[in-house]
Amino acid sequence: MSLNVAGLLRNSLLVLTLSLCVSPLFALEADPEIDSTTLDKVTGYAGIKFGSPYEQLKDNLTLEQDRGSLKIYRPKNPTLLLGPAILETVLYYYFDGKFYGVALHTNDGQDSMMLESILKKAFGKGGQGNPSQPSFVWLGKKNGALFDVNTSTGDSSAFIFDRELHDAYLSYEAKSIDAASKQLIQ
Repeated sequence: MSLNVAGLLRNSLLVLTLSLCVSPLFALEADPEIDSTTLDKVTGYAGIKFGSPYEQLKDNLTLEQDRGSLKIYRPKNPTLLLGPAILETVLYYYFDGKFYGVALHTNDGQDSMMLESILKKAFGKGGQGNPSQPSFVWLGKKNGALFDVNTSTGDSSAFIFDRELHDAYLSYEAKSIDAASKQLIQ
């Protein structure tokens, strides 16, 4: 496995782990400290609306991971510049064939700081579960966003998503975990 693909898979797993770690927050109401009207104005990413079917872009996507109902794709010609932040990868998340989120990854501290600044400028300060960790969560009524920095490497990952589709994914994931755990004890 090439170093770039290994990093991509690591970053994808980081985004999935982040979404699991903050999933208890999804049961809460939208954060009153965040201007959720701005976050909820996000309709998707790069012209792709949340909920759009996979078939709409299938010719422009390369499958990176197949996790059953969750598929993670890399766009064939992504824009890797977001303002002053250079992105290492952009990944599109589809659940049950519908676009539900985008993961943005950087590979150095400078670009990570830029990406964090862009998210805070767009969505506000964000919630921080552990003040000693550079991780932030923004939850609107319709959408959410996560940001995390690996303090050892300076890499960062952001995930912007539709909450309804993400909640459906988390429900599917919980059922899958339950089924897998039962397989272990048979």
